[in-house]
Amino acid sequence: MSFYKHVFVYLILFASFTVHAQQTGKIYGQLSDTVTHQQLKNAFITITQDNIIRQSIFSDHTGGFSADNIPFGQYILNISFQGLAPIQKAFTINGNQKEVNMDTIYMFIRVKELDTIVVQEPPIVMKNDTLEYNSSRFKTKEYAALVELLKMLPGIQIRNDGTITINGQPVDQITVDGEPFFSGEPSKALEHLPAEIVKKIQVYATNIHNNMPGPPPPPGFPGSKTLNIVLKADKRKGNFGKAGSGAGTGDTYMLSGDLNHMNGGQQLSIIADAGNVDKEKTGTDPIQQSNGIRRVMNGGVNYRDSRNALFKFNGNYLANDTRSEVESRSQILHIFPGDSSTSLSQFTNGVNNIRSHRFNGKIDINPDERTTLSIIPMVNLQISDNTSVQQSMQHYASSGERLYQSSGTSNSNSNNTQLSSNFQLTHRAKKMGELLMANLNIRNYENKRSSLNETLTEYASYSKNIHQLTDNKSGSFNVGANMMYTIPLGEKYNFTAQGSYGFNRDNNIYDTYKFNDANQHYDQLDSSQSNNFVSNYHSGVAQASIRRQAGKLNITLGGGLQGDWLLTDNVSEHTQLSRRFINVLPQAMVSISPKGGKTLMLGYNGRPMAISIQQLQPVTVTSDSLFIQEGNPGLKQPYTHTLNLSYNAIKTGTMQLFTISMGASVTKHSIAQSTTLLDNGGQLTKPVNLEGAQSANITLNYSTSALEGRLAFNMMGTAAYSKSPVLSNGARNDSRTFTTNSDLTCTYNDQKGWDLSLSVGPGYNIMTTGSGVTTNYFQTGITGKGCYSWKNLESGLTWYYNFNSSLPSNYQPDFPILSPVVRYRFLKNRALQASMTCVDLLNQQSGASRSVSASMVADSWTRTRGRYLLISLTYNFRHFK
Repeated sequence: MSFYKHVFVYLILFASFTVHAQQTGKIYGQLSDTVTHQQLKNAFITITQDNIIRQSIFSDHTGGFSADNIPFGQYILNISFQGLAPIQKAFTINGNQKEVNMDTIYMFIRVKELDTIVVQEPPIVMKNDTLEYNSSRFKTKEYAALVELLKMLPGIQIRNDGTITINGQPVDQITVDGEPFFSGEPSKALEHLPAEIVKKIQVYATNIHNNMPGPPPPPGFPGSKTLNIVLKADKRKGNFGKAGSGAGTGDTYMLSGDLNHMNGGQQLSIIADAGNVDKEKTGTDPIQQSNGIRRVMNGGVNYRDSRNALFKFNGNYLANDTRSEVESRSQILHIFPGDSSTSLSQFTNGVNNIRSHRFNGKIDINPDERTTLSIIPMVNLQISDNTSVQQSMQHYASSGERLYQSSGTSNSNSNNTQLSSNFQLTHRAKKMGELLMANLNIRNYENKRSSLNETLTEYASYSKNIHQLTDNKSGSFNVGANMMYTIPLGEKYNFTAQGSYGFNRDNNIYDTYKFNDANQHYDQLDSSQSNNFVSNYHSGVAQASIRRQAGKLNITLGGGLQGDWLLTDNVSEHTQLSRRFINVLPQAMVSISPKGGKTLMLGYNGRPMAISIQQLQPVTVTSDSLFIQEGNPGLKQPYTHTLNLSYNAIKTGTMQLFTISMGASVTKHSIAQSTTLLDNGGQLTKPVNLEGAQSANITLNYSTSALEGRLAFNMMGTAAYSKSPVLSNGARNDSRTFTTNSDLTCTYNDQKGWDLSLSVGPGYNIMTTGSGVTTNYFQTGITGKGCYSWKNLESGLTWYYNFNSSLPSNYQPDFPILSPVVRYRFLKNRALQASMTCVDLLNQQSGASRSVSASMVADSWTRTRGRYLLISLTYNFRHFK
């Protein structure tokens, strides 16, 4: 630790020595057009160096512009104005020329000469850290949804569940013109936004602060992405949407619709969906469900208004009502040393209802062109109730000797309320590169849950009847504040200082009451399964870093300190617990960006992992007598060292993207589970510190497009290794897991008749434990879709094949799914579409899967709806000014 402290001190001293009088200059001029020679107000002007924006300004009401505090160097002046051709001018500021007078710059009307010269924007452009696709180079069919456009873009993969990845990294939100569309949920945008309104699609790193104690993620490390939809100028005024309904065999039905109004910077969207069949997220056809039988009803409204430069608003409301019927069975192998491993068979029937209301808003206040204050409120209400009937039997895996057999019913209901407000301040100083960002987040969460459980458990020599009521009231109040300040030091250095503070107060009341046969009430408190505690968690972080950029080379070095203080009061046990942790935060990154869209990056960081109060509580918490959880007040705070290496190459002309990334981590004092098998077959779990946790992974992604954007090919492969230490019956029983997964996808759309796609996802998994248990299996899914259109008629077939070599025969290890569809368009502009779809023609669907962890191997199967025929009508309308 002393070494890191010295490094941190040297960084601060280095920053102080490099602060010196800035050698800066100024540029100014006047804008006018070539026809009327009028002044051009609010033209957008940027000053770039090495393709990096160093400063951005707008021309004033007379067309004049001025920018000062520009460090010595060579720059490009970029000027753009709607309807006029953009202008680029090079200039230099040095000791001999500290002021550059551009005089009057005349801008020409943008002229497009047809049939002689065709000028097209490149299909893919890399602008700093933003990957940008030009949608005009990727043609889709009429009335195509946004998802149909995304499928054609190299590097983007979309799975049937709506999950989006870009070069192997997840996309966690979608925005429209920089503002969240229904809280950024990808599924809403995929289903309800048409492809024809899109001008550009931008992908960049998600800038979300989690408002939890601890430093923000270091720059340059893999993380989630935001996908931003830039709308076409001629689609910003008008109305568009669709409405559809369908009914089919087995009492299946579906309703869907959306209405969108655009007026420049104003947008209003209303959506509604209902039905008991799912629609595939990669299209509009119904598909089979693998998670039971569901009925979903939801609706919402999204509104944004950015027409006023001083005040912008964005907000949305979503209501959801979901009912799920689940019939499932599972086989779980609990791994213990020797002959102690157990096998648990479970059968469950249940109904789960969830109703939620959620509001998200954002207000941007811009008192001047360099300052933005954002206020982001959020309200989330959720009510759920669940009823289930369960039967289970556990026996020793080796001998088959039965430990117990149980059956029972449970009923529960819960109410969750979450309120939060986030305040964000961003200020860009007059000096180019000087930036101040501050954030304050206040959040309050409350949960009330009541559950009734009646279970009869039969052991070898006796039986036990559990009839109890459990009331749980929990809540948390969180305040998180952070601030970051960046300032340039000379021409090549940037200094960044940041600090954060987090406070979290948790309270948890967990009361369990036994049934009183005398008065038929639940009034006998079970102290062994009850707990009441209050905890406070304080965390403070101070960090500083220096970044040096010299042409193609970028180096960042930084360090800091993090302090955590946990204080808890256990009312049930009349005990208090106080823990303090101090850790250093080293950080280093080196990146090289040669010409041709290539980047090589190597990064390292070390950071502690948070410990929850529940892990430290020295009490027992359990919902029944078979699975008992216990805290450990002696835990040490884990600390993880992470190393990442990545290489990216983009060839915009041939639309090729290549990415390879490697990562490795080692955790000191990792928190693992200690599981003890009790005499009655129950399990007692307790968190403990164990050394030896480590992981490594490599991801390869290659994407390309051909035939003028009609053919797209994506290939992604991942290999990962992890070592997870655990204790089983007090003995060390580490598990080592190696997995490989790949995804090969090819799509073709000739914009005339054929629309084809094929995806293959093979994978291999192997796990070995210290006790000698080994499991390995191969799995793959093959998904395809073929459609052909002729005039107003379209026919297609969707197929899916799943294979898992490890599943038992009664869990359906392999199954094919075929779903043919016929569509016909008619009326004016072919706006009305009639469809007939047969889902799961062979009636083979199965919700079977296997999951593997350090302490267990679980196989599960869920009943699905089965084959059904659905007939639907969908009407599309659009009117743009």
